[in-house]
Amino acid sequence: MDNTSIQNELIKLKRSHARTKQLYLGSLLLMVIAIVTVSFTKLNRFDLIRAKGIIIEDANGKDRILIGAPVPSSKNRVRTDTALVRKHWASQFDDPNQYMGWYKRYKNSSNGIIFMNEEGFDEVLIGEDLADANAGVRMYKISGILFNNKKGWERGGAGVNTSADGKTRQGVGFDDESGEAMHMLTLEDGSKALIIADEKGSLRIGMSQKPGELFQNKESFTGIKYFNNQGKLVWEQQMKP
Repeated sequence: MDNTSIQNELIKLKRSHARTKQLYLGSLLLMVIAIVTVSFTKLNRFDLIRAKGIIIEDANGKDRILIGAPVPSSKNRVRTDTALVRKHWASQFDDPNQYMGWYKRYKNSSNGIIFMNEEGFDEVLIGEDLADANAGVRMYKISGILFNNKKGWERGGAGVNTSADGKTRQGVGFDDESGEAMHMLTLEDGSKALIIADEKGSLRIGMSQKPGELFQNKESFTGIKYFNNQGKLVWEQQMKP
């Protein structure tokens, strides 16, 4: 390589270095300007949000999540549309009018969150004083979580049930097409049990240190009992200390 070629290469390198230096200084200047700008910019902050209710819609504009105490009403919710109740639920009974008569007494409100599917059926309920199942009025005020199938029929939950006199019982349960299927309970009288049931009866495994309704025991009991669907004791196996 002759001297002329070397000089040309040196010139190119100098020019490239100058451009790189300019880009670096420009980037540094922009960064400094950005930092200064942010330092003098007031950021909006929300320390508290108050609302009577919140409705979350999906991409199609349908109500999907209801939040409130109680939850706000929704035009898309099956539970509060008697025409849809008759269509989807009452029609499954021999006497739809009788079901609709029962339904008038059902509690549909909840304090908490209700997640609905795109058809408007409640699928998950979280909170306190939750809604009745669509198959009957609850004997207790329930706080916890409930979950339903795609058509709104209750299939289980977990929580604390409080009676009118303030007594509580805790439970985790699962239902099936026949009704209550498996439940773990701690009752207000101190009884503790695992219950497996179907339309024919229930198998109850657990213990009770004093007379109780669940095991129909007059003395302390630890063991297994099977009751038919009329509540009559059919078989038992007691464990003796």
